[in-house]
Amino acid sequence: MSLTEAALGLSWVTASAGRPVLGLLEEHGVQAVWRASASELRRWSDSGSWIPAFLERRSQFMLGEAQGALRASGLRFMPYGEGEYPTALKQLPWPPAGLYVRAETAAYEAFLHAPRVTIVGTRVPTAYGRALALSFGEAFAQAGVVVVSGMALGIDSEAHRGSLSQGGLTVAVLGCGADRPYPRRHRDLYQRIAGNGALISELPPGWPPAPWTFPLRNRLLAALGDAVVVVEAGARSGALSTADWALELGKQVFVVPGPINSPTFMGSTKLLHQGAACCLGPAETVEDFFAMTRTERYGRGGDRPPECVAGKSRKSGPARSAGDLGPAARLSLLALARGAQTVDEVAAATGLAVGDAAAALALLELRGVAARAGLGRYMLVS
Repeated sequence: MSLTEAALGLSWVTASAGRPVLGLLEEHGVQAVWRASASELRRWSDSGSWIPAFLERRSQFMLGEAQGALRASGLRFMPYGEGEYPTALKQLPWPPAGLYVRAETAAYEAFLHAPRVTIVGTRVPTAYGRALALSFGEAFAQAGVVVVSGMALGIDSEAHRGSLSQGGLTVAVLGCGADRPYPRRHRDLYQRIAGNGALISELPPGWPPAPWTFPLRNRLLAALGDAVVVVEAGARSGALSTADWALELGKQVFVVPGPINSPTFMGSTKLLHQGAACCLGPAETVEDFFAMTRTERYGRGGDRPPECVAGKSRKSGPARSAGDLGPAARLSLLALARGAQTVDEVAAATGLAVGDAAAALALLELRGVAARAGLGRYMLVS
């Protein structure tokens, strides 16, 4: 069985319960995992409780039926291990076996190589949040950054529309099959994205949305963006799940501030309290995005040259020279050389007072020597 066929099979049989199987892909590869025996799977896995169910589903998989459904849907399949599969997804502890995509070839190629930002938020935003999501989508599109979101009601759809209004590329990661416009009222938006961007899902064609498919989708949203912008999120918003995944992957999280007594901003306020970067406005956040992610700026619409593949455009050194630093900052630099740390950890490692450590880290961040590495953590800029 070819790599594409094996990936298609894995994608089909792991759609509803695939985490242990997909976690084997990086080490063993698609084809080896697909044809592995029960004894091999037990040897590779810490827990074998999932193996009988996987083997049963694998034995029932009909390649011809899956290929027929794929042809009928008009989607393209991008298998794990091939060049059209986004390298960013390989950072995940359990990456998709493949992606189902609706996109023009040129738009999809641009998406793979351009800087990308994920914009997420509540499905029931205030007028303030809705207007800002639109503005953020516009501002990032004008800077040539691909806007990634989930095409959900509220913040997601406004971010997509903002990008489209400026002729930018936008990508919708769906919690259902990529051949299904969902929600139904976004059928027109679905068609617009298909014409100037991409619709992506790890779920097979025709797969219906369900409560569990959206949290599953959130890890893809986090991985595909070079950073995540949370525009408006309540205490239980799915956007917080996306932010958590971004932090686990070492991505920068930006948060739009809102009223501290507003239920739709409770999650946002908590993220800011924990150390997420505060958005001062769309234009300022675009500048902060380029500075903090160290991605290079390209032309309007994401027309990044194909030779600049994702991950190879990062600058190799600090944005600015460390210059002359005081004793506290130099001690903090030595502490960060051991890895990302919180203010408290730097204080404990250096013997500085917490306030002095915080001031030193702020200075290092301003000099471009250190950067945020998640909520309340700092790391050296490499």
